[in-house]
Amino acid sequence: MQKKLLVAKFGGTSLTSEKNRIIAADHCVSLLEETEKLVVVVSAMGRSGDPYATDTLLGLVSKESSIHEKDRLMVCGEVISALVMASTLRDKGIQAEALTGWEAGICTDGVSGDASIVSIDVSRIKKTLSANSVVVIAGFQGLSPSGYLNTLGRGGTDTSAVVLGVALEASEVLLYKTVDSIYTADPVKVPNAQELSVISAEDLRQMAWQGAKVVHPRAAEAALASNMILKVRSFNSGKVVTLVETKPLENSRYIVGVAAGNTVAGFSVTGSSTPSSFFAGLFRVIADNGISMDMFSVFDCSTSFTVPVESTDKVQQLLGLMELDYTIVSPCVKVSIIGAGMHGLQGVMARFCEALHRVKVNALQTVDSHATISALVLLNQRDKALQELHREFIE
Repeated sequence: MQKKLLVAKFGGTSLTSEKNRIIAADHCVSLLEETEKLVVVVSAMGRSGDPYATDTLLGLVSKESSIHEKDRLMVCGEVISALVMASTLRDKGIQAEALTGWEAGICTDGVSGDASIVSIDVSRIKKTLSANSVVVIAGFQGLSPSGYLNTLGRGGTDTSAVVLGVALEASEVLLYKTVDSIYTADPVKVPNAQELSVISAEDLRQMAWQGAKVVHPRAAEAALASNMILKVRSFNSGKVVTLVETKPLENSRYIVGVAAGNTVAGFSVTGSSTPSSFFAGLFRVIADNGISMDMFSVFDCSTSFTVPVESTDKVQQLLGLMELDYTIVSPCVKVSIIGAGMHGLQGVMARFCEALHRVKVNALQTVDSHATISALVLLNQRDKALQELHREFIE
């Protein structure tokens, strides 16, 4: 009887040196003891400053280069990584072959720099697997409907791995990480962060969208939608450190973690027309200029929202052209508590605000959903806010 198919993903820090690539290959050898066929998905080797890392490659071209050109350049890092990993496996005596993302049949929606996978033709992968024990696939990439190479956004190799696992009907998807676990918070910012041996895919998705960087949110969404078994393994030990459950967990804490997003600028804008025309006109102009907005609050003829800090000057320019009055608070960051179990519970917002007040952190703006409560705070108060929220809801 044929054994199960596994998909394993290795990130850039796991492949940055020959020593680490040999460790990764050894993990593959161990996996082949429990599965007949293995698909390995890889990121570009290393981080900024390393020769083939994504940021290093981007540094080779001017900022004026088109997003299409940048996509074509960025895919090279993963392609190099896949070819080198396949060679390392062959040095271990394992039959292995490398495929680019487009050779693997990955098709995207065509959004340059942040594409989503819409379909995968697995025929070539299966054909390659029939002649090899391992197929190594370059993550983070695919082919658009118009034939352009696309990248999937930061952390997109996680998404590649999970979606490939679903398409290939794999038994499990294993994400090898250089961290010891998924934590209740970033241990660098919150020293008392706790390891999570198990987490629901929904909570993981929410944590990722709010800034936790262990697993890409689209990977969590894909696992949730398909009931794919997803496990995070320690790159150092090879052991499973966090199991991602696609079903809600029983008897779990109602707040599973705290997280902070990227640096943003907070805008408060006032108009003089009717509310509907003011909001429609303002938001359309910002959207048409490709600027991402978050933390919307609207009331009468005024609104508050955040944009990435690097978009501040452009938004100011647009608001000036529209002759709108505005104020800015920057640099800021969104801090959040996350947990689907908080839905319907009384007093959570009160405790959230009281925790920030205790450490003299001002909540400049708040938003909430069924699984998150977030506040906009000054960047220099971020860690203090995270630590107190963690103390209140986790510790």
